[in-house]
Amino acid sequence: MNALDTLNVLGLVLAAVFLAMACVKADWVRGWRERLNPGAEEVPDAAFIAARIMFVVMAGLLVYMAVTGFSVSARQP
Repeated sequence: MNALDTLNVLGLVLAAVFLAMACVKADWVRGWRERLNPGAEEVPDAAFIAARIMFVVMAGLLVYMAVTGFSVSARQP
């Protein structure tokens, strides 16, 4: 396994982490944030929707880049 393959696998792992972060419930995050900083103001639902979209898009880009990287790696001697 060369360095490019290792980088591609790391990208796939990071994409899985991003998808897992997109699946976290807003209530769980609000509860955790309330325990951490009780005086903080409430986070709107739109912020969670935007974050989920961002995480899914970043995961998709990482998967695309990993697949492209594997095809480049396969053509190297």
